[in-house]
Amino acid sequence: LQQMRGMAEGRRRGMRTVVFDPVRNFAGGKAKEWVPIIPGTDGVVALAMVNIILNELRIWDDVFIKTKTNGPYLVGPDQLYVRDKASNKPLVWDLDESIAKTWDDPSTKNVGIEGNFEVQDTTCAPAFHLLREHVRKYTAEYASQVSSVPAATIRRVAEEFARAARIGSTISIRGKTFPYRPAAALSFRGVNGHKNAFNSLMAIHLLNL
Repeated sequence: LQQMRGMAEGRRRGMRTVVFDPVRNFAGGKAKEWVPIIPGTDGVVALAMVNIILNELRIWDDVFIKTKTNGPYLVGPDQLYVRDKASNKPLVWDLDESIAKTWDDPSTKNVGIEGNFEVQDTTCAPAFHLLREHVRKYTAEYASQVSSVPAATIRRVAEEFARAARIGSTISIRGKTFPYRPAAALSFRGVNGHKNAFNSLMAIHLLNL
């Protein structure tokens, strides 16, 4: 009941909700927009949205990726982290000094998340760079063929989602400043109840990140 009241209050304030669902159920019926989708194909649509946001729109929270995720960690051709030989800690690339350092080196102020680097006689790349390359194959057109959601709809919703996140904005709460990201992708029982549900859920979480 509390959640229902919260959603109603949100709609009264102008909150926009887009629901992907095979049927226009309770959530879809209350949404600003209902998007029909083939059951169990939510993951591919989420990955297509990630691809659009990262590679077509080039929108992401640079500070968050660099400081709160493993996006800067260097990955080698074996798809494992490149590690410091002494401490075994994952390495990142210091853009200011053009050298690799452990992820927790306090002297590192600006880590790389794009490009290829030569470390320990091997070519490696930050995990975020590899993620961007990996999702390129999940085009809106491919996701449309799998899910039945029109490619134009996937592109439009992806851009609306990315713009609504208001990257760079902040909010003050009780005297403290926090990032303000008023957009989120949520999933419930419908996504959980299919094969590969774990992968679909991870794709939706990735969309949020």
